[in-house]
Amino acid sequence: MPRAARRLLLAAGLACSAVAWGASAGGVQPPPGDWPMFKGDPARDGRGPALGLPASLLWRTRLEGSLYSSPAESGGRVYIGSSAGLVACLDLATGKALWRTPLRDRVWGSSPTVAAGRVYVGCVDGCVYALDARGGRILERFCVPSGFWPRSRGVLSSPLVAGGRLVFGSDDGSIYGEPLGDGAPWVVATGGKLHDNGAAAEGELAVMASQDGSVRGLDLGDGAVRWTFRARSGFNTVPALDAASAYLGCSDGEFYCLGLADGKPRWTYRAGGGVMSSPALGPGGAVVFGSADGRVTCLEAATGRVRWSFRTGGYVLSSPAVTGGLVWVGSYDGGLYALDLADGARRFRLEVAGGVFASPACARGDVVVAGRDGDVVCVRATPLGSRSSRP
Repeated sequence: MPRAARRLLLAAGLACSAVAWGASAGGVQPPPGDWPMFKGDPARDGRGPALGLPASLLWRTRLEGSLYSSPAESGGRVYIGSSAGLVACLDLATGKALWRTPLRDRVWGSSPTVAAGRVYVGCVDGCVYALDARGGRILERFCVPSGFWPRSRGVLSSPLVAGGRLVFGSDDGSIYGEPLGDGAPWVVATGGKLHDNGAAAEGELAVMASQDGSVRGLDLGDGAVRWTFRARSGFNTVPALDAASAYLGCSDGEFYCLGLADGKPRWTYRAGGGVMSSPALGPGGAVVFGSADGRVTCLEAATGRVRWSFRTGGYVLSSPAVTGGLVWVGSYDGGLYALDLADGARRFRLEVAGGVFASPACARGDVVVAGRDGDVVCVRATPLGSRSSRP
């Protein structure tokens, strides 16, 4: 039987509040203009405010270590983790470092989530850290027990805050649901590591995939498994959810649309390479993702039919973001691309040192992305109006 995570309070006088958006019901949209977690919101649908061109470089900041963590943006600040074992907060307008907080080990793939004045991020030491968003002070840790592989309890997945809970996966093979207010913790064991996997939420349902090839629909309240789907290969992605379906790709190149009610496949598509890019959902029923053959592909959400495919010069592990009629995505060829959502034509490209593994964050007219060699880059685009409509 898996054991619950240990919750360690590291500052006196702390109270866990469920009043802010992030600790309320699952699927609640973040404040307008913010991108406070991986893929922007609890549904992980990758939809940002409508942005257009022209676009130009606003600032470039170098951090220590490699950046496999995707940035989050909240309240005019950018939060990101580094393999140098730190979390950094940058000013969105200038790129200036506002604080840097060292952790006990590396941040490797886990992207921060900002909620209720806190920044949650996973660490290779097996803990999710809660830091004060304003000053960077470590407030508490949620630490998992030892895993069933040697040294395999690291948290590389991106935390989800929804339904009054902190939900995350660990390399020990378990999904953890820690209450941020009242309630008991829950743990769901899978048969494989939860390495680059994170949960998405729609209403009271959380969906999370595992490297054992399983996808589970879980009750946010008590962790009860509502349904399980099993693929032929493992998953290293985070699902994107709409009101009826979950979309995600597999390491063998198979891409799935699953029904949220029962987890059954509605359609599948075979990509030309493994899929470690989490999809974005765009206006007009578009589903966009990258793959290891260097392509960015757009499918029809209702049928899985291919709308277009664009080839970059390197494999695409970066997860796209959709801002109205543009798709922003990084590639290992060193490019941050803006593609036309209608036909996949390249509209913009900016060189980022070391290639781009992380995913863009799109808020307040800006697109922020991290390069593998430590560069954080902010592009100023042209705001066009409201947040991209949900399909």
